[in-house]
Amino acid sequence: MTRDLRDNEERGMFESFKKIFLKKTEDEEVSAISLEELPAWLDAQEVQCITRRNAETTKSRQRLLIYEQHLRELLSEFGQESVSDQPHHHKVEQVNRHALPEFCKKIEAELTGKFSDDDEIFYREFAGLINGCFKAYRGPGRYLHHLYPEEIKVFRETLDQMGHELNRMTDIIRISRDHLASITMIRALLKEWDVLRHEMKELDEEEKKSESRLFSLQKELDDARDDLARLLSSDVYCSFVELETEIEHICEQNEKTGETWESHIRTAMPVWKRAVKALQEQAKSEDEKNMEELIQCASSSRRDNDEVTRLVTSTAKALFDLLDSGIVHTKNSFEKQLFTSADEYTNKFREISVRLHNLSDELNRKRQEHEASPILKQREQSSRIIDEVEKQINAIKQEQIENNDKCSLLRRKKAEIIEKLKENFAEFTERKMKLLVPDGEL
Repeated sequence: MTRDLRDNEERGMFESFKKIFLKKTEDEEVSAISLEELPAWLDAQEVQCITRRNAETTKSRQRLLIYEQHLRELLSEFGQESVSDQPHHHKVEQVNRHALPEFCKKIEAELTGKFSDDDEIFYREFAGLINGCFKAYRGPGRYLHHLYPEEIKVFRETLDQMGHELNRMTDIIRISRDHLASITMIRALLKEWDVLRHEMKELDEEEKKSESRLFSLQKELDDARDDLARLLSSDVYCSFVELETEIEHICEQNEKTGETWESHIRTAMPVWKRAVKALQEQAKSEDEKNMEELIQCASSSRRDNDEVTRLVTSTAKALFDLLDSGIVHTKNSFEKQLFTSADEYTNKFREISVRLHNLSDELNRKRQEHEASPILKQREQSSRIIDEVEKQINAIKQEQIENNDKCSLLRRKKAEIIEKLKENFAEFTERKMKLLVPDGEL
């Protein structure tokens, strides 16, 4: 058999093996299959592939074992008289006679032992046998063709047949591996698609829960707003608003009065300091001490207004003696307006101090009334509920936006997986079958 004929034979075998693994049963002769049917269909394909591989490799194993037996039988024929009538040179015959035992010994060594039941181990074992036989053939066997031309020819042909059958077994295993690898790939894509579908289902369930929660929260928000609206439109709330207006008005008065008080202190402070110097020059230590105490009390961050008023009154005579005598002068209109006479001067501080007391007392009383009012608690409760519910609604809406983004991404991934599934399935079936995908799964 020529090399070209052998190559054509091998190509023909490869195509026939491929057809064996792609062969469909009568039940499989369909033009399309759904996604739901695909897992079971792949399981069946896997079983059929393994079954067919086992059947085909069993045939190869049997043939290879037969060839091995042929080698055993052929080995026993070596040593018989050569059918050639041509005389050989005694040196050549002598070399061949010595090479024969070594050749037989190497071949017998390869033929010892038992082959594994595992196809791939069997393949490696038999490949080793063939390789060992070829080494023997190229070694001591290369001298034997002069004495045993027919036996050596049969030996070489047997090795070639074993090699072809081993290649046939290799093709069967390789094609089945490719077939099973394609099934594994489709299963992996199917699993990935199923995971994405499960994630989308979870997101859909979360969306339904979010919608239900939003509906409940919106109702809670509407109820709270209605409660607040009824409260704000009630007569008792009008009285409460009047109370708040009064408090606001008192706060304004108290603030303005306090500003006037601070203005008097700022205006008086330079005059008081000039008076201290004058009293020091006159050696009036007691009056100087009182005036310094007034300055210190008025400048304190924790000032006692009542104490300031008392000290203003107690130092007024000594101060105005200096003013009336011209020892201490008022330098601007603000000072002149404040330091008119001792009585007016002390009355201004006393009146402001009393007013501050009265406003503070009234403000405290109104605020206590305000804080004790049930209307305030109702309004704060309604406002708090509205704020909390609005925050929850906004948080859920933000989650919905994020979930929508996730859904969009998952849909894109699902579409990509479906396209890969279709392409891999089409290649696997040599485009003789179509994978049907419902529109809802795209």
